[in-house]
Amino acid sequence: MQDYNLKKEPWYSSDGAAASLRISDFGSSEQVRDMARMERSPKTYAEARKILSGFVGTPLMNSSGLHATLSKNSIEKILSDTGGTGSWNLGRHLLAAGNLDKLYANSIEPWSFEMNPNKNNDSLKGIRRLFAPMEYEGEIVIVKITVKEMRNPKDGSRIYTIKTLDVFLE
Repeated sequence: MQDYNLKKEPWYSSDGAAASLRISDFGSSEQVRDMARMERSPKTYAEARKILSGFVGTPLMNSSGLHATLSKNSIEKILSDTGGTGSWNLGRHLLAAGNLDKLYANSIEPWSFEMNPNKNNDSLKGIRRLFAPMEYEGEIVIVKITVKEMRNPKDGSRIYTIKTLDVFLE
């Protein structure tokens, strides 16, 4: 897992940092093609919501052992106008939402980032930004997953948002 004693990057720089990711950051070309292949293809918000609802309260674990859960509030955030329009396009966003479990399992955390000082961070220990590959229309794009690490240990870590980036792996 990421060492949070390292210098943190500015909170607003995570999308730009993703442009430096390469296939080799995730594994071999064959491994990445397999992990980027999505199993479900929701076409509507309702279909994505139904899939995501099945993950509520179920601990998910990423490639470095970070556990996180998904809440009903997070589903609404992921599927809200602000969650969906932050992604590069709606089709990609719905595909990412419908396959959040696989994306989270394959995600990496190559950098740590500061928290936004303009937001209320009182209940947070940290905010983590993870990245995962996803195949969309024959290309592999990057999905950013934001996880809030709560200060109270009993609250754990929660998947907060997802965003498909206009970043293609080569």
